[in-house]
Amino acid sequence: MVDDLMPGDDIHLEPVQQGPRRRRRPPVDTLQGHPYLEFPDGTDAARHCQKLRRMHVGSHASIDWDAMDEIAETSRVRRFIPIDSPWHRLFYLAHTPTYRELLVEFLSSFTFHPPGEPVPLPYPGAPHPPEVSFRLASVMRSMALAEFAVRCGLYMQGEIETEIYTAGLVVVEKPTLVGFWQVIAGENHWEHDKSKGRVSFVTDPLYRYLHHLLATSISARGYSREWCTTTDLFFLYCLLYRRPCALAHGLAQYFASGHHRQERGFLYGEAYVTFIARSLGLVPHQDPHLRTPAIMPTRMGMQSLWGMGVIKRFPVGPRFKDRNGEVWREEALPEHFEDVYPPGDPADVVPVEDPPEDLDGAAVPQPPPPAGAPQFPRHVIRGHAPGAALHPDVRAELDRLNDLVGWLVRAEQDRREREGLPPIPLPPVRAPHQQHQPQQQHQDSDSDLDA
Repeated sequence: MVDDLMPGDDIHLEPVQQGPRRRRRPPVDTLQGHPYLEFPDGTDAARHCQKLRRMHVGSHASIDWDAMDEIAETSRVRRFIPIDSPWHRLFYLAHTPTYRELLVEFLSSFTFHPPGEPVPLPYPGAPHPPEVSFRLASVMRSMALAEFAVRCGLYMQGEIETEIYTAGLVVVEKPTLVGFWQVIAGENHWEHDKSKGRVSFVTDPLYRYLHHLLATSISARGYSREWCTTTDLFFLYCLLYRRPCALAHGLAQYFASGHHRQERGFLYGEAYVTFIARSLGLVPHQDPHLRTPAIMPTRMGMQSLWGMGVIKRFPVGPRFKDRNGEVWREEALPEHFEDVYPPGDPADVVPVEDPPEDLDGAAVPQPPPPAGAPQFPRHVIRGHAPGAALHPDVRAELDRLNDLVGWLVRAEQDRREREGLPPIPLPPVRAPHQQHQPQQQHQDSDSDLDA
């Protein structure tokens, strides 16, 4: 893989900041009537496009290896990101130019049906939809997830049949991730009610640097990067503990949820869209229909490290520093750690003197979501605390009802947004629950969609 994926000198590259600290209004809709962005009226793609073309496009951040050499951290980074590995390609391809028209067309039309998951069919015997489908340069494409994994540049064709791809994790139980958070950030720093924690509590400066790379690539957002969400934590856990991670699956989920982001937020993922376009034979910088200048990515170099406040100049040169201002000394991650469960609500625990073994039972397969249900990144599944004495059938029914209610709420929010109606205020808390209110349930990865 060449060291520079930028096109020739004949193209103008427009530098873009990684997101201002103050939220900006959506940009003027300069893409209205663009030939690549014409979708049939009344379709989901048309509705998504109407929103996405008014959103800002953020700039990816990639690793600056010169900076890693200067602070003597290259060897440690390479332990987590080996050369020519999927993680290396994920961060390396982030340094690829962006074309706004292609990104908006791609995200507006992108659909993802994970392999192995049930898909609602419009009628018996109807053909199953493709796992991945999208439109680029007015041409509709469909493919299996394995082909998508190769075309987006994360995997080589020869890796598709190996455990690098086939054994990749898709979800991890939340107690495991919160236990991992306590390993890297200490106790009592995870906000269970918000399903996130402040990155400033992470003790190892390199882990904070890697988190920032994740928050501008596969878990990208324009704001709130000072928070580590459960989705961030999933990818960081796989990266630091070197677990196989289904990066193509995660990227497809990220693309499928792009149209759910707030209109004042930022669009990301464009670097990988450019690589997909090139793999399909398109030459973006020679396309006369791409009128807006390409957007240039950035590298997280010394200026970024000084801005993050994680390095200091010592007699040996600039190095990562600890909280006491001394040279950072690496602390090895423990091989094993305990899962951490959220503080329990006493009303949710039914005392049982002698609970039977395996009271919760095996996971009950859930029916497919209603047709047209919004697709959100889902990398975390709930872990139930030991001793929660609910019958498996009751638990499965409650989880199903919770998913349906969440789907109805999101569908109503989408409808009101399309019709320009204000949001409905939250109802007041019922009096019997004032003294003992259950914790609010969150879709574990939905906090990423706020930006």
